[in-house]
Amino acid sequence: MSSTLTLYDFEHGVPGRTISPWVAKVRIVLNYKELKHRTVFFRYSEIEKRSIELGIPANEFDLKADGCPKWTIPSLQDSTTKESLSDSLRIIDYLDRTYPETAQMLTPETVAGALAFEAVLKANVSKHIFGAVGVKLAETALGDGERIGFRGFVEGALGMTLEKWNSDPKNGEEAMKALKEGFESLESLIFKKADLVAEARGLGRQGPFIGGEKLSYLDAALGGAFSWMESVFGEDSTEWKQVTEWNNGRWGRLYKNIKPYTVVHE
Repeated sequence: MSSTLTLYDFEHGVPGRTISPWVAKVRIVLNYKELKHRTVFFRYSEIEKRSIELGIPANEFDLKADGCPKWTIPSLQDSTTKESLSDSLRIIDYLDRTYPETAQMLTPETVAGALAFEAVLKANVSKHIFGAVGVKLAETALGDGERIGFRGFVEGALGMTLEKWNSDPKNGEEAMKALKEGFESLESLIFKKADLVAEARGLGRQGPFIGGEKLSYLDAALGGAFSWMESVFGEDSTEWKQVTEWNNGRWGRLYKNIKPYTVVHE
């Protein structure tokens, strides 16, 4: 492709530098579409400042608590169209419309279903991911100032200080238990029923992606969550191995097919 797209991410202290599931979602789509792009990293504390400097608009769907504009990651700039925008859904929709010759992720008929899937993912899985990886997020943040910021954010979500959380191993165990139950709910609510419909149509097990042979917005959304966990837990960690083995290895098989599209291009 002739266009050069710049994807903006924020840098974290984990191997690979990136943790955001929303950036990962867009990156998966860019790679699957084979659109030439590069990633530019900001420091987390500089997202607003750098975005304003680059002329990237605030995210109208994600305001600050006081109702003021908020600048978020991911954001994207297209050197061909001179377009700048933020919010992962809007970015992916933009890529579909602007580069219609590439694999399409959304249509007016499917966008509501995609958003419903993300709502189920958030309610049943994403909130538990944060409980499971939150302490590591705070502890691996870059720079003293950013560690303080992440610490306050994480402690607010956990309802206790990091020291108190770490003092009782049961907290981590309960977080992983809740995450496992969240994935079981996701499988029960969506995947088992989808499997039954496929079986009734004589299609058998679908794959390698959620909808079959082609990667979809749903794969990118779930793949972003997997990428988040793998980055923070660590690829060789016991916790990540557990996730890939849950539900008879469903998640490990799915992510194995999505992971090649999580490569960061700088």
